[in-house]
This record gives sequence, C-alpha cells and structure tokens, in this order.
Amino acid sequence: MHRTRYQRFLIAGLCLFCILTGFCIAAEQPKEVSQEVTNPDVKAVEPSDPSLAWTKVPMTDALTGEQFSIDELAKMGKPVMLHTFAVWCPACSMQLRETERFLAAEPDAFTLVGLDLDPNENQAMVKRHVEKNKLPGRYASAPKELTRGLVGTFGTGFALELPQTVIVCNRTVNHLGSGMFREQTLKSALSQVCA
Repeated sequence: MHRTRYQRFLIAGLCLFCILTGFCIAAEQPKEVSQEVTNPDVKAVEPSDPSLAWTKVPMTDALTGEQFSIDELAKMGKPVMLHTFAVWCPACSMQLRETERFLAAEPDAFTLVGLDLDPNENQAMVKRHVEKNKLPGRYASAPKELTRGLVGTFGTGFALELPQTVIVCNRTVNHLGSGMFREQTLKSALSQVCA
C-alpha cells in the first residue's frame, strides 16, 4: 500500500513537471517568427507633446558608461531608430540583426538605440548580450521613468509586446509598431518619416 501511494505521488509529480515544462517552453517561443511587418502603421507625435518627456530621460550606455538621451541624439542631426528588446527575446535579437544589416549598408543613415525594457535585467546583462552578439549602436537598460513615459505615449502594449520600433526624425516621434521589420521595410519607413 505504501509503495502504491509513492508510485501515484511520483506519477503525479512527473505529470505536473511535464505540464509546467511545456508551458515554459511555449512561453519562450516567439508568438510567430513570421510576424514580420511589411507595411507599418506609422503614428507620429509632435515634440511639443508633454507625453514625450521620456525623450529627455538620461540613460547609461551599457558598453561605454556614457550618459545620453534620445533627445540629445536626435539633435545631432541623424534620425534615431529605437528598438525595444530583452536579452531572452529571440524575435528582438532577429530585429536587431536585421537593423544591423541596414546600418552596415548605410552607416550614416541613422543612430541605433537598443532599449532593454525587462525590469528583471540590468546594465551588466545588456552589456554581455551586446558584446556576445557584437551589436552596433547604443544599448541601455531602460530607467523606470523612461519605460513609464513610453507606456504613457504608446500604451501598455508597448512594454508587453517586444520588439517595438520607434523612429525619431524631423522633430517627430514615429511609432512603427511591434513585430519584426525587415531591412527593406525599415528603409522605406525611414525615408517616409524623414522626407
């Protein structure tokens, strides 16, 4: 009798383990890698909008330790392409690789900023991720004030659906949306919002 109870407990434990493992594996998979966006719905916001205070929030570059803000970068004359990411997000890594190809072909086209929105990640994790993957651009772990500002401007889905893409150009902030954008789509969006 004692052995039967132990076997039932062991079987129940194994079943629970399999179920939880299945949920964890499913949660790690991107919604759809083919969630490529070919025609983004660009939403522009004027810089005088008070909801854009987040563009002035200082961040620390994970590689260099230098302080910067989106506003400072935009004032340098080149468009700023902002991608949100998390180090565990495969779709985010794919987006950063796609943008890397664009930047390699046209190095002066824009300034790339990668912004880690995961509150459980820090500058050291971002730095390791960027160094390991040899990513170009500036990368930072988002300060809470910046994340709140982005959510205030673009809605709660902005922080929940990664990656997100924003282009700052011609004194406007242009939200392309969530999902992965191919190099050609990014080129098209950049020329559209910076024309």
